Amino acid sequence: MAFRGFGYTLELHSEAREPFRELDERLQALADTGYTHAEIWTGSWDIYVGGRVNSQQFAQLLAVLDKHRDHLNYTYHLPDRVNLFDLADRDMHERLLRSGIEVGKAMGAESMVYHPGWRLKPPAGTSVAMFDLMARERETLIPLGDEVASWGSHIAIETWIDTSYADYSYAIWPELLATQMETINHPAVGLCLDIGHVYIAAHWYGFNFMQGVARLAPLTTHFHIADTMGIKDYENHEDPALGRGDLHLPLGWGVIPFEEVFSQFDFPRCSVFTLELRERFFPYIDSVLAESKRLAGLRGTASAT
Repeated sequence: MAFRGFGYTLELHSEAREPFRELDERLQALADTGYTHAEIWTGSWDIYVGGRVNSQQFAQLLAVLDKHRDHLNYTYHLPDRVNLFDLADRDMHERLLRSGIEVGKAMGAESMVYHPGWRLKPPAGTSVAMFDLMARERETLIPLGDEVASWGSHIAIETWIDTSYADYSYAIWPELLATQMETINHPAVGLCLDIGHVYIAAHWYGFNFMQGVARLAPLTTHFHIADTMGIKDYENHEDPALGRGDLHLPLGWGVIPFEEVFSQFDFPRCSVFTLELRERFFPYIDSVLAESKRLAGLRGTASAT
């Protein structure tokens, strides 16, 4: 297994006094520590308003990113509220998704993580079959794959769990997500394996975690790595003390069997090992990078140093 880079996800909260200054400092800290990539999540920075790019905010973000291009590459999380299953407001969701692609292109993002469609709570869309919704999602993603391939990027559909705003998605189930990927069959539309999501979903819905990873590993083009306890939360109320929720803990703080995963499976299409931890764990960037490199080398030698 050879990862050519190690990344870290940054999401600064909008209540920070100087969020772009803090982003600048954290990007420099990642580069100084030895990370090769930063994944940018823009959800708290008002980059999008009404489905369109807020040019004033985005210009500030881009100016900070440009300062660090000589020592960091970027990946990007597309707007998380995009839901191509919301047929009543489909135009708005497609506009927001395309705005996200526009931002990713300007950033030079190597990969862009996409949250798959989720079924709205009844009565919205109750007459539309899941496979019909998945087909409509494909109709949007395939031409977008053509577009992002033209500038050397790709879209990565993320494994999923229930959240406060996304009640149920086909991507909870490894087999359904793999089927969607194989039906899309586009070189610029891959899969983001969020190992914590798969671990929680396996315990909550009753499938075998290792079998799920085995099904998804050959399709994986992007990683989200963090630890957790495998216990679903309720209405997005994380509780680390009770182990509930998608906790985004440093590796080794939870119970995910990372040793087994990285000893048994290869991820031949994935090039960047990306940590996705809660903001309060940023002081641990040194130790989590060291552990990431160790895990990545269990079945080979990681190419990034």
